[in-house]
Amino acid sequence: MLMTSTRTCDIPKAYDRLTLAATLRVARLLCFVFILGCDSTPKNEVRIERTSYWQWQDITGRQIETAHYVIYTTVTDNDSVQRFARVMEGAFTQYASLVPAIKPDERKLNLHFFATHDEWARYTIATTGKDAEAYLSVLNGGYAVKDEFVCWLSNESDTLTTAAHEGLHQFVARYFRTRLPPTLEEGLACTFETYTFTDTVVTFNPTKNPRRQAALRNAIDGNYLIPLDTLVMIHAGDLRDRDPALRESYYAQAWALAAMLREKPAYRLSFLAMMRAAALGDTPIEIGRNDGSQLYHPDRIRPFLQRYVAPDWKTFQADYDQAVRDLADKPTTDPQP
Repeated sequence: MLMTSTRTCDIPKAYDRLTLAATLRVARLLCFVFILGCDSTPKNEVRIERTSYWQWQDITGRQIETAHYVIYTTVTDNDSVQRFARVMEGAFTQYASLVPAIKPDERKLNLHFFATHDEWARYTIATTGKDAEAYLSVLNGGYAVKDEFVCWLSNESDTLTTAAHEGLHQFVARYFRTRLPPTLEEGLACTFETYTFTDTVVTFNPTKNPRRQAALRNAIDGNYLIPLDTLVMIHAGDLRDRDPALRESYYAQAWALAAMLREKPAYRLSFLAMMRAAALGDTPIEIGRNDGSQLYHPDRIRPFLQRYVAPDWKTFQADYDQAVRDLADKPTTDPQP
């Protein structure tokens, strides 16, 4: 998730008429609309509730509605769109499990899933205003801005990983009244980067992440782990111009922190209570309003964590240090039968 200032959006004007090429594309897309609009849903696919034609400027595609999302896409491969929808719906179920007190409202979350980088870049320039340069610097997949996710189909595996990560930011932007500590939110997003498919479900593994595990090992070996007291106060944007290895360490350490809170029995219940309080806005220590401004109070983060999950900071720090080393040493491949 990019940490930027408040942004304004320029709303583009639609073209008055389609070109011949666009008209032909519409005909092809209507065929896909018919296919995805069928009632029959194989067990390994997400049910499509509604499919219709969609156009933005001279870019044409489909608007596809699932249980919790509206997907605006120019991707014409139905299998790719289904996998994208499956990952996002599966992730949404897991996001919601972190805050069972929250009931999703009737407004579905918007996903823009472009077939090409050029389409993605045009949409980004037109809709993110003065922040466009920062978003265009994204090298893989896409980004979340407020409660919208925008991506393009690069390498599909990378795109789906990015989508599941950014989807957590999108979920928090929609459903949380007060801010989470930025590092914790980033770490939680990282816990959705590793997933597996079966015929019926998408399963996420919060404590397995080869990229983050490698970054932890490199930081340990290179002696550049970020101290916990510093880690919890900063956000990803603070490291934008720093060494790439240090940025990788930040994300990996954030992942380790979030994985510990989610999975370690000693912390899980208090972690869920903290998530509930932030989502409902029911906490005496407010880090910042979740209003899209990205403003927060770093000096309140440690007291916030101490209230909910870390009353004994020294013990908390020792547990975190051990979690970092355990995750760095954890095998990144499943054992052979």
